[in-house]
Amino acid sequence: MFGWSAEEVIGKRGDLIFTRDDRAAGRAEKEMTVALQKGYTNDTRWYVRKDGSRVWVDSVMRRLDGEGVEKVRGFAKIARDATEQRVVGEKLKQAHAELERRVMERTAELVATNTELHNEMKRRQTLEREILEVTERERSRVGQDLHDGLCQELTATAFLLKSKAKTISRKVPECAKAMQEAAETVNENAGRARDLARGLHPSELGAGGLLVALREVATRTNERTPCRCECPRSLRVSDETIALNLYRVAQEAVNNALKYARASEIVITLRKDDHDFVLAITDDGTGMRSPGKKKTMGIHMMKYRADVCGGKLEIESRRGHGTTVTCRVPLES
Repeated sequence: MFGWSAEEVIGKRGDLIFTRDDRAAGRAEKEMTVALQKGYTNDTRWYVRKDGSRVWVDSVMRRLDGEGVEKVRGFAKIARDATEQRVVGEKLKQAHAELERRVMERTAELVATNTELHNEMKRRQTLEREILEVTERERSRVGQDLHDGLCQELTATAFLLKSKAKTISRKVPECAKAMQEAAETVNENAGRARDLARGLHPSELGAGGLLVALREVATRTNERTPCRCECPRSLRVSDETIALNLYRVAQEAVNNALKYARASEIVITLRKDDHDFVLAITDDGTGMRSPGKKKTMGIHMMKYRADVCGGKLEIESRRGHGTTVTCRVPLES
């Protein structure tokens, strides 16, 4: 194993196979000292062959006890060449270190990517909120124009028609009757315009809060389909953005029920559940076949508004058993 013959080494010092550094450190003497005290000592280290190459050795040195007065007659060193295992172990250690390095690099890349994604999501949420704010401002402007402009003009026109009908009622009763009917039609259209304006700009939302606005939606819906609002009077949603988006979700869900469900009753509920506001709009109409697959613009907008508030929109529906639209939004911190 070391490249020496017996004749070449008999009579020489045992540290012949130790490296220069180990000889300088007295490793052979230290081994013998321990072996003298304990009877043996284990050792695993690099040793040197005759040609100067190194060999990794797993060895044990034992004390050889003599007979009679001769207590110790020498030492026996049993050595095993473990170079191959050492090389494999070193390669394994290097591979492990390389793997650790790659894992750290990949982790750093993933952290950077995740941070960028998080920042992008925040930018997107900010942009979405700005878009909704702009949309609401435009809705408010159009609603105000409808209410203050078109509704007033229609009301004035209806009043003028009634006045003219009264003036000519004796001379031309047929014309007066036609003008009276026209005035009633104009008044009806003025009422529809007011409803449109109220839907675009819910003044009751600012005046009395979300509960008042939801009850107003139920009241207007009652004109076409029975609708009731079940909300605790003590419940308050102080965040204006959350209140507005919940109102719009309720408004869209009710409109969908009126248009497509052919329901005999619609129920609007708002409650606190654990750490969420829970808005639910339930109808007993025809239901939808695949509410998760078929997403209309209205469903997209409801989901969009729930996302902006950090919430979640769920739609449960069965053919012939009605539909429930549920919007969960975290409570204000």
